[in-house]
Order: sequence, then structure tokens, then C-alpha cells
Amino acid sequence: MVAVIFFFLGRMLWENWIQVKEASFAFEPFRFIGSTLLFSLCYFIQIGAWYLITVKLGIALSFSETLKTWFSSQLGKYLPGKVWLLLSRFYFYESKGKSKKAISVALYFETVTMVTAAALLFWASLFLFRGADAYRLGRESRGWELLFIPVFILLHPRILEKLFNRVLRWLGKDPVVLSLSYRDVLWILFVCLVSWMAGGIGFYLFVDSVFPVPAGSVLYLMGALACSSVLGLIALFAPGGLGVREGVLVYLLTFTLPGSVAVVLSILTRLWMTLIEIGLIGVIYLIDRFQNGMRRKGFYGSL
Repeated sequence: MVAVIFFFLGRMLWENWIQVKEASFAFEPFRFIGSTLLFSLCYFIQIGAWYLITVKLGIALSFSETLKTWFSSQLGKYLPGKVWLLLSRFYFYESKGKSKKAISVALYFETVTMVTAAALLFWASLFLFRGADAYRLGRESRGWELLFIPVFILLHPRILEKLFNRVLRWLGKDPVVLSLSYRDVLWILFVCLVSWMAGGIGFYLFVDSVFPVPAGSVLYLMGALACSSVLGLIALFAPGGLGVREGVLVYLLTFTLPGSVAVVLSILTRLWMTLIEIGLIGVIYLIDRFQNGMRRKGFYGSL
């Protein structure tokens, strides 16, 4: 499937190569630096949402351990199946003596709130952005907002608690009591939305740093990135969403940009996002090594 997606993207690029050469690509270094910093910030906002969840469920680690564990788990999404992203974090928290049930609930809330926030941003971008083609896509998508109703129901802790305990009773396990309120969940959802918005603005600045786009398209680009990233994440057959995210992003960008330019930008976006993620993982690893070295030498105590 991934190979098929890249085949069609490559063919689109080949057939429109003249259009690519004539496109007004121009590198703006200051916009690129700003986009990289802002996109990096979205990761830390997302970690903040995860930390809030673990605090409310009573399984929180120190913030430095949370950073290390969260970034380390991101490597799992580059393996087939995507389950390693969740299992690696589950294993680490379990090794720290945290409740398996609470860890499972925390991972559920993180996943659902991140996906819901992305869907809300994409849905809003279709109706609030007045680009002719994108607005038409929004009008043709009416009715999809009804899907948010069951999602918000399943986000309610009391309802989830009943469903979760029904499964636990069937398995012969003790019930669990969720310590989150619905207000807590909505606040976490808002933090996730801010994370997507920060990443989306960073994405807009990145695109604008290599190909000029009007400022009025920032909301639509935010929604396009959120939608393509989520679909890439849930595509279990594609490690790191490879191919899926690019295909969806090209499709959405063609409503505002030439198709050949959209292909180039989707590939550049993949490289840009991957380098940022690997760079952040490397920085967190080096900081952790440095702190461990300082502790061994007795310079300061544990954080």
C-alpha cells in the first residue's frame, strides 16, 4: 500500500515536472527557523497534556522522566503495527510500579483527546477558511460533525468507567475508579487542540519558507496537517504513517496549491518533521546522559 501511494505521487511529480521547475520556490531562513522552533514547541505542549492525564490518574512520574519516556516511546511509531508506541510507554510506567489499569486508561485518554482535537481543528478549518475549493470540500462534508457526539460521550469519565469495569468484571478483575472529572478531560482536550494549532502554524511557516502562500490559508494548512498526521498515525500498516500522511496531505493541499507543488511540499514536510522529532529525541537523550553523569559525580540530587 505504501509503495502504491508513493508510486502515484512520483508519477504526479514526473508528469508535472515542468510545472515544478517553473514554481516560485524560494528559501526564507528566518521563517524556516521560526517554523522549526514552533513545531518543536507543539511536542512539549502534547507532553504537557500527557502529564496532566497521569497526574489526574495518580501515575505521574517526575517531569524529566515523563519527557524521556514520552520521546523514547515515539520511536515505536516507526515500527510496523504502531502498537510499540503504546507498549513501550506502558512497560516503562509499569516498571515504576504504576497501575496497569490506570496506564491503559491514560493511554486511551491521550489517544482519543489528540485524535478528537485534530478532527475538531480540521473540521473548523474547512468551514472557516474561505478558499473556494476548500470551502466547497467543507460544504460537501456536512453531517460528519455528528460523529463528534459519540466521541464526546466516550470521553466522559463516568461512562468510560462503567464500560471499563464491565470488561474487568467479565475478565474477573477488580473494578477501577477514574479520578478525572469531565472538566479535566475537556481541559486536556483544549491543551491537545493548542498543541495541534502550534504545530499547524509551524507547518504554515515552513511551507511559506519554501513556497509563498497567502496568510489567509494558515487555518486550512493547520487542519490539513492535523488530518494527515492522524490518518497516518492510525494506519497500522504504515510505519510512521509513511506514504499515508504524504498522500492525504497532497490531496488536501491541492485545494489551495498546484498538485505538483503539493507533492514536493509533502515530501519536504516529511523530512522536516522527521528531523525535528529525531533531533528532539537526541537532545533529550543527551540531557539525560549529562544529568546521570552529574548525579554519579554528586553535583546535584535527583529531579
